[in-house]
Amino acid sequence: MNLKLSLSKLSISCAVVVLLLAPLAFSQIAPGERGRRTYEEQLRVQLDEQIPEITEMGFEAGGWFNFAFLTYDDKSANKVRTLRDYELRGWANVNIHNVHRLYVRGLVGYEDWNTDDNPDDETSDDFTEPKIERAWYEFNLAELCRQRTGELPGWDFKFKVGRAFAEIGTALVLSMPLDMLQWDLSVGDWDFMALLGQTLPNTINIDDSTPVEDQQDRGFFGVELAYNGCDQHRPFVYFLNNQDNTSPHPDDPLQKYEYTSRYVGAGSEGSLFCPDFHYQTEIVGEWGKTYSEGTAARRDKIEAMALDVLLEYYFRCKTNPKVMVEYLYASGDSDRRLSATSTIGGNLNGTKDHAFNAFGFRDLGIAFAPRFSNLNVYIVGGSLFPFEDCKPFKQMEIGSKVFFYHKATGSGPISDTTSTRNSKFVGWEWDLFCDWRITSDLTYTIRYGAFQPGDAFGSNETRHFLYTGLTFSF
Repeated sequence: MNLKLSLSKLSISCAVVVLLLAPLAFSQIAPGERGRRTYEEQLRVQLDEQIPEITEMGFEAGGWFNFAFLTYDDKSANKVRTLRDYELRGWANVNIHNVHRLYVRGLVGYEDWNTDDNPDDETSDDFTEPKIERAWYEFNLAELCRQRTGELPGWDFKFKVGRAFAEIGTALVLSMPLDMLQWDLSVGDWDFMALLGQTLPNTINIDDSTPVEDQQDRGFFGVELAYNGCDQHRPFVYFLNNQDNTSPHPDDPLQKYEYTSRYVGAGSEGSLFCPDFHYQTEIVGEWGKTYSEGTAARRDKIEAMALDVLLEYYFRCKTNPKVMVEYLYASGDSDRRLSATSTIGGNLNGTKDHAFNAFGFRDLGIAFAPRFSNLNVYIVGGSLFPFEDCKPFKQMEIGSKVFFYHKATGSGPISDTTSTRNSKFVGWEWDLFCDWRITSDLTYTIRYGAFQPGDAFGSNETRHFLYTGLTFSF
C-alpha cells in the first residue's frame, strides 16, 4: 500500500512568562507554583487543540519550543525564587484512510533556577526527563464499514488506546492525562463514552500531604451518556470511579492516605432563547471513603457535592463584545483542621468528610488559583475587539474577569492553609487579559491578576500575578 506523505509546517511556539508577586501570605504551595500550574493547564489546552485535522492519507509532524520566566516570593523560605523554564515539544501524526490514526507528542525541558532558588534541590538546576506527553492509537469502525460497503452506517464507533487527555462531563470532575482505553459509540441521537485509565507517574496529587503530594497512583473508570435530540441542548449524565492505590513515601504505620471516591453527575450545554446565548451547567454528587487525619485502621465516609452554572452572551455588533457570568459551588467540611484537600490537617477521625475533591479544572483566577473545595465562586467577565477597524490591531481581543470567593462552610478550611479565620469572605480577584494576533504566525498575550484577601486571612496584602507570552509559528 502506498502512503501519501505530507509534511506540515514546523510550528514552534515561544512563550515568555513573567510573574510579579508582592509580599503575601503563602499556603503550602506558593502562589507562584499554583499560577504556574494554571498556565501549564492553559498551554495544554492550546496544544491539544492544535492536534491536526484528519486527512485521508498522510504523515504530519511539527513541534513547539516554550520559554517561561517565573519569579515569586516564597515567604516560607523568606526569599524570592526565580526560574527560567525551557521546554521543547515534538509531535507526529499518521492517518490511514481515516480508519487508523496514530498521534505522538514528546517533551524535553530544562529548569534554570537562580542560585539556591530550586525548592527541590537548592544546589542545582534540573534537566527534566524526556517524556511522552501523548501517544495514542484510534480505530474508526464506522469509517471502515463505509469504505467496504459504500454506505455510512447509522452508528459510529471509535476506540482509542494509549496516553491521551481524559475529560468527562464539562471537565468539572476529570480533566487530566491518563494511560487509558476509551470507547465512543453514537447511535441515532445518543452518544455513549466509556473510559478506563491510570494516572501517569509522578503527577501532582490532589492530596498535598508531604508523603504523597508529588505522586499519585489512581485508576479511573467512567461512563457518560449524552442526548443530541434536542434542538439547542445536549443533556448528559455520567459516573466516574476513582480508586486510589498511592503508596506514601516514607510509609507511616500510623497514617494511611487512600482517597477513593465516586461521582455521579448530570448537566447540559447549549443555547437559551437564541444561538448567541450560550449556557453550561453541571451538578455532581460525590461519595466514597477516606483515611482521616491520624488513622490507619479504618476509613470514614465521603459525602460531598459541587455545582457549576455558566452563561455567555455574544453580541452581533461592532467590536464583537462578549459577556459572561458563572457560579461555582463546592461543599466543605466544618471539622477539617487545616486543609480542605489534604489528609494531614484534614478530616476529623470518626466523622463524615463533606469536602468536595475531584480531578477536574476550572479557571478560578490566576493570582489566587485555589483548589475547588469549600468554595462559592462568583465570576463576571467580558471581552471585545476594540480596534477592529485598524488593520494592525484588528485581531486584538481585550477582556477582564472579576472573581469573588466565599467559603461554603465558614468554619471549614480551604486549600490555602493560611486562611485560618472562620469568616466566610475569602477575598476577590480582578484579572485583565489581552490576546493579539499580530500576524498569521505571531501572537502576543498578556494576563494580569490581583487577589485581595478577605476576612478569612490574617493578612490583607494583595497578591499580584503577571503573565506575558509570545507565540511564533512557522
